[in-house]
Amino acid sequence: MEMQSVQEAEQFFGQTRPRITAVLPVLKAIALELHGHVGEEQLRSLFHAAGVRLGETYPVEKIERLGELEQLAREWLAVNDWGWLKIEHHDDAVDFIHGDSPLEAWFGKAGLAWSSSLFEGLYATWIRQLGADDRLQLRQIRLTDRPPGELRYRLTHESRFQ
Repeated sequence: MEMQSVQEAEQFFGQTRPRITAVLPVLKAIALELHGHVGEEQLRSLFHAAGVRLGETYPVEKIERLGELEQLAREWLAVNDWGWLKIEHHDDAVDFIHGDSPLEAWFGKAGLAWSSSLFEGLYATWIRQLGADDRLQLRQIRLTDRPPGELRYRLTHESRFQ
């Protein structure tokens, strides 16, 4: 009887364990093909839409403050091995800083230009779920004085991006 339960455990592990390293060459090949056939803006839109879908699939609930969102996001990102999030408050904006992202490993260095919109879509969806209206926009920004692996998204009034 115990032998059967060990076999069941092994079978379960074999079927459910993450195969992260095995998928990396596939993701990079897909990225190269996509980039060869689709423009960068279309890829950004596609990955933004995928991020929105993630946010809808894994909604934030019962959260009232950005500090709570930061904690929930950190836990969720850690479980998925997708990096970490830090939220910084400024006078006229809030920055979402995403570090240790797996995107470069998944899609290559060149793929960061468009794949980073995945987290933009995710965080924008979560912000909407918390009650932000359409005049507040969350968009990726690039600062030259920041570490290259840091992804930064700014939440501010739409007029600030024009």
